[in-house]
Amino acid sequence: MSPLLAIPAALAATTVLCAVGAPRLWLCGIAALVLPPAAAFAVSLLGALAGNYALFAACRTRTARRVVDRIARGRLSPLGRPLRLRAGVSGVVLLRQAPCPGAVTTILLSRAGVSTRDFLIGSLVGFLPSTLLTVLLAGTAATVLPEGVLAWTAAAVALVAAIVRLVRYRGTMPE
Repeated sequence: MSPLLAIPAALAATTVLCAVGAPRLWLCGIAALVLPPAAAFAVSLLGALAGNYALFAACRTRTARRVVDRIARGRLSPLGRPLRLRAGVSGVVLLRQAPCPGAVTTILLSRAGVSTRDFLIGSLVGFLPSTLLTVLLAGTAATVLPEGVLAWTAAAVALVAAIVRLVRYRGTMPE
């Protein structure tokens, strides 16, 4: 694929995958392996921001609130109670640094009533450090390691992660 097509394709894929809850840092690493460093950084940052904003906007619809409320009526979910979070830009930046899946943070921020401006600015600033570090590390690994080692390592990690997820889904592995 030509570089002129690879960048928009990677941006679209990152946006869609972040919107459905894929791990953002994994996508940053993959972009760093496929694209030049500056393009990988831009694609990773803008794609994650666009995908998380799409999820944020979708969670603010009336139908999404009804679905979350229906799920939250269960005994384990705190999502049923309205959150009283007065998070501005700094609160969103700090929440983006928390070791929590990005989709969960985005859903909680949408339920908390954070303004769109605060969400976008805070997420952009919050994504910067980890995106930069991941792109630099993955880009360096791509130049230092032989091609075969990197590809087989990435495939093995993805396979192990998929197996663990399937086993947990089936309920045979204790949490």
